[in-house]
Amino acid sequence: MSWFVRHRPEGDTSAKAVAVEVTAPTPADAIDQVRATLLEGHIVTAVAPY
Repeated sequence: MSWFVRHRPEGDTSAKAVAVEVTAPTPADAIDQVRATLLEGHIVTAVAPY
């Protein structure tokens, strides 16, 4: 299944979140895939089915 995972810099609530599309069986797996590639200091803010 395809998921959109949004992320932004931690602590910067005014920053525009970036959405990344990933293919994973569950939302947790999608988050894990994105976290592995995030820049240091970025956090996942949302996950939704594509």
